Amino acid sequence: MSFLKHYSCLTFGLILMAIAVALAKLASLGTSPISSIPNVVSLMTPLTIGQVTILFMIVLILLEAAFLRHEFSPWAWLQLIPSVIFGVLIDAFTHWLNWLPLQHYGAQLLATLLSIVILAWGVFFEVNSKTIVMAGEGIAGAVAVATHREFPRAKVWCDGAMVVVAIILALFGLHGLVGVREGTILSALITGRLVSAYTRWWPDLVNWLRN
Repeated sequence: MSFLKHYSCLTFGLILMAIAVALAKLASLGTSPISSIPNVVSLMTPLTIGQVTILFMIVLILLEAAFLRHEFSPWAWLQLIPSVIFGVLIDAFTHWLNWLPLQHYGAQLLATLLSIVILAWGVFFEVNSKTIVMAGEGIAGAVAVATHREFPRAKVWCDGAMVVVAIILALFGLHGLVGVREGTILSALITGRLVSAYTRWWPDLVNWLRN
C-alpha cells in the first residue's frame, strides 16, 4: 500500500508539473529554469518541447556521471523513467491546452503565474513521494557532492546555469530573448518559496505522503 501511495504521489506530481510547463509554453513568457533550454531548443528545431525534455534529461544524467565519477550509481539511470513520462505528458498537455485564448499579455501573465502555482504543487508531490529523483534534482545533488556545497545552493547554481545557457541559445539561434523571458525569472524566484510554503502550511499532508 505504501509503495502504491508513493508512486501515485510521484505520478500526480509529474502530471501537475507537465501541466505547468505546457501552460507556460503556451503563454510564451518563459518557462521554469529547468524547462528553459528544452523550450528554446524546441523553438529552434522540429522537435517538440517534450521530446527535447527527454533528451535534456539524458544529458543531465550524463553530467551527473561526470561530476560523481566512481560514485555514480547505474541506478541513477532509473531517472529516465519519470523523465520520459514527463516529456510525453508535456506534449500531451501542450496539445490539449492549445485552445486557451492567450493572445494578450494580461492573459499570458495570468497563465504564467498559474503555471508557477501548479508547478510548485507538482514539485511538492514529486519531492515528497520519496521515490525516484528527477534528473533536475539529480544533477543538483551531484554538483553538491562534487563541490562539497549544500544542496539548495547547488540547486540555485544549476538553475542559474540552465537559464544562462538558454539565453545564449536564444540570442544566437533565435536572435532575441525568445522562450526565456519574465516568466522564467518569476518561476525561479517564486516556485521554491511556494514549495516551502506548502510544506509549512500542510505538515500533516507532508507526513502522510512520506510515511
